[in-house]
Amino acid sequence: MEMVKSFAKKFYRGLLFIVLLAILMLCTILFITFLADPSRMIETIKGTFGIT
Repeated sequence: MEMVKSFAKKFYRGLLFIVLLAILMLCTILFITFLADPSRMIETIKGTFGIT
């Protein structure tokens, strides 16, 4: 039973780490896109969320 608990804890920790990396990668890509063309990025955000 101890081995199963240890595996579950390691699996959960690894999954959390992968999710954190995915979020960081998404934020980095959005930031780089914003730096590349700020006005187009702002227009895209306004269009996506319906901001006038």
